Amino acid sequence: MGLRSMRERAGLSQQDLCRAIGSSTVGRVWAWEAWSDSPRPKSARDPHLMGLATAKALADELGVTLNDFWAGLDG
Repeated sequence: MGLRSMRERAGLSQQDLCRAIGSSTVGRVWAWEAWSDSPRPKSARDPHLMGLATAKALADELGVTLNDFWAGLDG
C-alpha cells in the first residue's frame, strides 16, 4: 500500500502528517513516500527506518494500528 496510499485513503495531506510528527516541512514525509516510486529519487528515504515514536504518531494520525502501519509500508 505505501505511506502515500495510506495518507490519501485517510484524506490527509503531507502537511497533516508533518504536524503529527512535529515537523515544519513536508520534505520528510515526501522522502518517505518517494521510497516506493520507480525510479526512486536519490532523496527518497526508507520509511522502515523511522523511529518508533514517529511511526506511532503517523499511525495514530492515519487512524490505523502500528502493526497495520508497518505492514502497509510494504504494500
